[in-house]
Amino acid sequence: MPRVHILPAETDLLADPDENLLKLLRRHQVPIRYSCKSGECGSCKCVLESGQVKLKKYDPKALPDAQRDSGIILACRAILSEDITIRLTDSDDLIAHPERKLLCRVVALEPLTQDIFALRLHIEFADMEGIPFTFSAGQYAQIVVEVDGQEIARDFSMASTPVDAEYDDLLEFHIRRTPTGALSSLLGSVIRPGAQLLVRGPMGTSYFRPRHQGPLYAVGGGTGLAPMLSVAQTALDNGKLEPVVLFAGFRNQADVYGLEQMEQMRRSYRNFSYHLALDEAQPGDPPQAVHRPLAAHLLEQVAEFAGSKVYLAGPPGMVEAISASLLERGLPENDLHADAFYPPVTAELAPAA
Repeated sequence: MPRVHILPAETDLLADPDENLLKLLRRHQVPIRYSCKSGECGSCKCVLESGQVKLKKYDPKALPDAQRDSGIILACRAILSEDITIRLTDSDDLIAHPERKLLCRVVALEPLTQDIFALRLHIEFADMEGIPFTFSAGQYAQIVVEVDGQEIARDFSMASTPVDAEYDDLLEFHIRRTPTGALSSLLGSVIRPGAQLLVRGPMGTSYFRPRHQGPLYAVGGGTGLAPMLSVAQTALDNGKLEPVVLFAGFRNQADVYGLEQMEQMRRSYRNFSYHLALDEAQPGDPPQAVHRPLAAHLLEQVAEFAGSKVYLAGPPGMVEAISASLLERGLPENDLHADAFYPPVTAELAPAA
């Protein structure tokens, strides 16, 4: 069995032959950044100090040739066949919540726009002897339904806060229903109040860092607003004193949601503010809206990101463009926590039961 030696923790793990490196690390709750699990975002980079791995196909933008030549690999694309040594970077502020299996009941399915719904779940049963489910604001989970004997699973970010889950057994997700969506198209039919769903998680490392002292910028495009609401609310509830600024971007007024919650947060916390950016101007737009692309508006409003943390979620093109601009502005990579909503991939990285 291949042995993986992990630096700087000096930890050894035994892997199954041809096991995926990220799957192994997640199975043993080793803190490592990851998001897409498909070689597109580049979050799970680590340094291969010794040994060889087979790298499956990945987006060259996620791992440029120069980085690969210097020994950097993507854990989500690395297949293990021999003993290796890897070095994990920037793991001091990473929290490893155990991945759980939850049996949940749908308690509400509320339309937020013409095609975005708030799916609210009550945790009826939790594994690990029923201990409370914990996650960090900004993480996501996998919702699983069974239709005609076939399992359909998709990832969605939590819009609710960790406190809601730990103390009230409640989870909330914001899901855009599309006619061709394998899971989202079931909203209102298979997924309806009273139905039972399986939830697996939490997953992802683009979550709120409570130890950070400095401004916090939460940037969400479309349903990327969901985890950003969780991040901002959690930061404020935790007593963060520095500015907490939320940037929400939508195509037009038909896609806008969350205004009431953001207004309530603005009234309740003196250090909170928010911006609403719309790509298209229409009669009757919210008075607080600006008609600018979200990326342009963010960079216009914030002249200096030094000392800040930026949390970012939404469509891949938007996330990649904003991330590149922020890094060009000098924001350290360790202070950018981005989660791009890439299309679903096969469940090859699901941890072993």
